[in-house]
Amino acid sequence: MKKILVLLLTFFALNSTYSQIFDPIKWQTELEKIDEENYLLRFKANLDAGWYLYSQQDVGDEGPIPTEFVFLDSENGDFELIGTTTEPDGEPVFDPIFEMDIKKFKGNVVFEQQIKIINPALNDINAEVYFMVCDDEKCLPPDLLEFSFELNQNEVVNFGSEEFVNPVDWTGKLTKASEGVYTFVFDAEIEEGWSIYSHKMDPDLMGPLPTVIVLNETSQFEIIQDISETGSNIVSGFDKFFEMETIKLYKDGRFEITVKLLDDTKPITGFLEFMACDDEMCLPPTGLDFSFNPETGEFNFQGEGLKSDADAENKNGFGTPVHFEFDHSLANSNCDGTETEKEDSSNFWWVFIAGFLGGLLALLTPCVFPMVPLTVSFFTKSSTSKASGIKNAIIYGISIIVIYVILGLLITTIFGADALNLLSTNAWFNLAFAVLFIVFAISFFGFFEITLPTSWISSTDKASSQGGLLGIFFMAFTLSLVSFSCTGPIIGTLLVETAVGGGPVLFGRIPVGPLIGMLGFSFALALPFALFAAFPGWLNSMPKSGGWMNSIKVTLGFIEIALALKFLSIADMILGWKILPYELFLILWILCALGLLLYFLGLLKFPLDSPVKKITLTRSLLSISMLILIIYMAMGFRVSDQSNGFVTPNLLSGLAPPAGHSYIYPGKCPLNLNCIKDFQEGVAFAKSVNKPILLDFTGHGCVNCRRMEDQVWSDPEIYSIINDDYVLISLYVDERTPLDEPYTSALSGRQMRNIGNKWADFQAIHFNRNSQPYYVLISPEGSVLNQPVGYLPNKKDFKAFLNCGKERFLESQ
Repeated sequence: MKKILVLLLTFFALNSTYSQIFDPIKWQTELEKIDEENYLLRFKANLDAGWYLYSQQDVGDEGPIPTEFVFLDSENGDFELIGTTTEPDGEPVFDPIFEMDIKKFKGNVVFEQQIKIINPALNDINAEVYFMVCDDEKCLPPDLLEFSFELNQNEVVNFGSEEFVNPVDWTGKLTKASEGVYTFVFDAEIEEGWSIYSHKMDPDLMGPLPTVIVLNETSQFEIIQDISETGSNIVSGFDKFFEMETIKLYKDGRFEITVKLLDDTKPITGFLEFMACDDEMCLPPTGLDFSFNPETGEFNFQGEGLKSDADAENKNGFGTPVHFEFDHSLANSNCDGTETEKEDSSNFWWVFIAGFLGGLLALLTPCVFPMVPLTVSFFTKSSTSKASGIKNAIIYGISIIVIYVILGLLITTIFGADALNLLSTNAWFNLAFAVLFIVFAISFFGFFEITLPTSWISSTDKASSQGGLLGIFFMAFTLSLVSFSCTGPIIGTLLVETAVGGGPVLFGRIPVGPLIGMLGFSFALALPFALFAAFPGWLNSMPKSGGWMNSIKVTLGFIEIALALKFLSIADMILGWKILPYELFLILWILCALGLLLYFLGLLKFPLDSPVKKITLTRSLLSISMLILIIYMAMGFRVSDQSNGFVTPNLLSGLAPPAGHSYIYPGKCPLNLNCIKDFQEGVAFAKSVNKPILLDFTGHGCVNCRRMEDQVWSDPEIYSIINDDYVLISLYVDERTPLDEPYTSALSGRQMRNIGNKWADFQAIHFNRNSQPYYVLISPEGSVLNQPVGYLPNKKDFKAFLNCGKERFLESQ
C-alpha cells in the first residue's frame, strides 16, 4: 500500500517539474590507497536542506527503497570486497510519508567500501548506486548513477582524523550614511564554543590577534568613525592560552568603520583580520580582503561566496612562496600498518571518583559519623519488619543523593560553559576562591564554625516528623543542613573545582562536572545508611567517635590552604603581580605538607584537638607519607640539563605554575631544543646533515602545543630522539612579522601578509589542516615518512611515531 503512495508522491513530484526541477542531492567519490593491495572507495552525498537519503537497511515493502551499492565485475576475481559498505551511525526516526521509523540521512553523508586488489593489472573499479530521496511532502523517482574509480590516480591522502576547521562565517555590506559618507559593516557568525577577539586588544602585546579593519591608501578618504564593535555575548577575563586579560566575542559580532570620501575616482581597498579560538586551540590569523568602487557603487568582500579552504583546489602552492613537492605515498599508515587514534580524554569517572572520595571524607567528620548508627537504629527499631527498615533506610539514602544531585544540577544550570570559563579565567573570581578556601581552612582548624540559620533546620526537622516518604526525605534534608559545618567546605571545594577545572561536558558544551561530582559525593554519603540497615551487625565493627574525627577536619584544612594557593597563583599570573612564582609556590606547598607532618606527630595543635598521648600506627604511617610527599615536591627544584629549567613533578603538573613562571630560570624557547623557524632553511640544513625532519606546526597561543612540549617532549627518550635524530622545524602560524612581499594563496585566494599567514597557508595546502599542534615527519627530499599526528599526549604512541619515521628514513638510505 505504501509503495503505491510512493508512486503517487513521485507522480506529483514529476508533475511539479513543469514549474521546478528538483536536484536535491549531489554525489562525489574519492579513492584512498591504504597500501599496495587495499583501497577505500568513498561515496559522498550532499543533500539540500529538508531532503533525506535512506539507509541501506531494507525495511520491507511498506518502506522506502533502500540505498544500494553494486560493484560491477567483482565476480571476475580481479578484486574482492572486504566487508560490506559502511554508512554513518544513526537511530531510526519517524518518517511522515511512510508513517514508520526509518533510518535516514540529511546534510552530508559518507559511504565507504574497502576492496583488495587481486589482479595487479586492474586499472579501474566501476560501481553503481541506486537510491531515492524524499522530503516531508514528496519523493523523487529512484535514480541509478554510475561511478568509476581509477586506481593509482586521485588518491586521497589521510592526514589524520581531525577535520579542517572553519568556525566563523563572515558577511559584509556597505551602507551610505550621507553624501560621500559610507559605513563598512562586517558581521561574524561564530560557532558555539568558539570566539574571536575584540578590536580593543592591544596588537603590540604578545597575546591574541585583535579583530581589525585595515584600509589602504588613506589619502583618498578620512575616517569619520573608527572601528566599533557590538555583540550578544562579549566576555572580559583571563585567557589561559595567552596568560593575560582579553576581551572575546562569542556567538556573533558586528564591526563597523565609517569613512568620508575625498577622492571618488579611485577604489577603496582593505582587509579584515581576525583570530578564532576555542577551549583547546587557536586557529591561525585569517585575513579577508574587500574593495569598494565609488564610481560604480560595487562592493566586494572576500569573506562571502568563497569555497572553504578544505574544498578549494589544492595546487601545491605553485607560483607562491609555499610551493613544495611532497611525496605522500607513505602518509597513510604507520610502521605497524595502523592509524594513530586520538586518546579518549573523557573524565566523567575521574570527577565521580573525586566526588566519592569527598563523600567518604565528609562521612568521617564529627558532624556526620555519629549520625550513622543513630539513624540506622531509628529505622531498624521503628519499622514493623526488617524489610521495612531496610526499605526506609534505602529511601533515606536515595533522598540524600537526590538532594545533593539537585544542588549539582543547579550549579550546572546556572553556569553555562561560557560563564564557567569566565569564572576560571577571571582574576577577581580566582582571588575570591582563594579567600573562600582560606575561610574553609580556618573553619576546619576549629577557630569558628560555618553554620546555617537555625530556622532552616527547625523547619526541616518539623517536616520530617510527618512520616512516610516525605518525612524520610526531610530527615535526609535535615542531615544535610545539620552537617553543613563539616560538609559545606568539602562541597564548596568540589563544586568550585568541577565547575572551573575543565570538567566533563555533554554534547561538547554542557558542563556536568558539578552534577557528576555531587552524584559521587552523595553516593558515598548515603551508602553506609543502606548497608548498615541491611546488615545491622556491622555497626558493632564501626570505630567509636572521638578526637580522630577532628584530625580529619584539620587535615582537610591544610588541603584547603594548598588549593587556595593554587587559585592565588592563577590570579597572580592574570594580574602580572609576580608575587607567587614557581619557586615560592612550591615552598608554600612543602610548608603545608610539613605542617601536616608536625600535626600527625603531635607537635602542632589546634583549638578542638584532643591531647596526643602517643603516636599511633596510623599517625606514624601518615607522618611517613607526608615526609615522602615533601621529598617528592622538593624534587621540583631539580634543574634539567636539557632545558636549563626546573622540572615539574608529574603530580604537580596543572596545579603548580608553569616551570617557566620563574625568577631563577625564566622560560625562553620550549625545552631549549635547537629549532629552525623557516621551512626552506630547515630543509637545506637537514640535507647538509642527512637527517629526517620533524615538521612542527605550532603557535604562540597554542595550549596543546605547550602541553606536548612540557609533558611529552620533555621525556628523556623522546627529547633525545628529537634532539639527536631529527632536524626540528617549528612553523608558528600566528607569527605576526610582516612578509617582505605579500602574496595571494593558491588555495584560498586570500592575501597572505605575514609569516604566520604563510605557514598556515603552507599547512593547509600540503596537509589539508589548519589546527595545531600538527606533526609531520619528512625526509629532506620531501617524502612524508608516516601518517602525521596532532595532539598525542600518550608518550608511548608519540615515541613510536618518531621511531617509525626514523626507521623509514634509514631504510630509504
